Amino acid sequence: MGFLSNVAGSAAKSMQRSLNNMAQGVLSQVMGKLSSFGLSMPLGSLGDIVFQVSSREVITFDGLKRTTKARYGTHEINGQKPLLEYLGPDGEEISFTMKFSTSWGVDPTEQANQLRELCEKGEAMYLIIGNQTVGANQWVIESVGEAMVSVDNMGRVIVSEVDVTLKEYVPLMGGGEGA
Repeated sequence: MGFLSNVAGSAAKSMQRSLNNMAQGVLSQVMGKLSSFGLSMPLGSLGDIVFQVSSREVITFDGLKRTTKARYGTHEINGQKPLLEYLGPDGEEISFTMKFSTSWGVDPTEQANQLRELCEKGEAMYLIIGNQTVGANQWVIESVGEAMVSVDNMGRVIVSEVDVTLKEYVPLMGGGEGA
């Protein structure tokens, strides 16, 4: 009976993978058609910032890196190496770069200012990529760094690159606020 269960389970998993691949293909075709009309489906979002690519506007990220760490206490011992004690998980961190260009239908200065405002407010928000919430908690923008790549003869920013660092926001137990 175990052999037949394994075969049936394997066939079901294979069929599910095939259906998922077919659905992704259909979704990609629909998104391509929408984009050709200047419409787009969001790739994800960070709070009010919607990541999207269409024939009229490009707002997305590049080089996303997610860091997961543990916390350790160090106990110093005379004449020996220190002992480490596992204390628990540390908050996660995510970093990525966003490139903004007027030729992509966005105002680089406006986009960078929006990210800076969110950083300075300390507003916790969800990061969603491809209809999946990233992590178990919300995120805050810890830092925003902007490089003005191209400026026109009137001093307007044409292209900028913005480095964004997010920190995991873990609410206090019992319903209070805290980071």
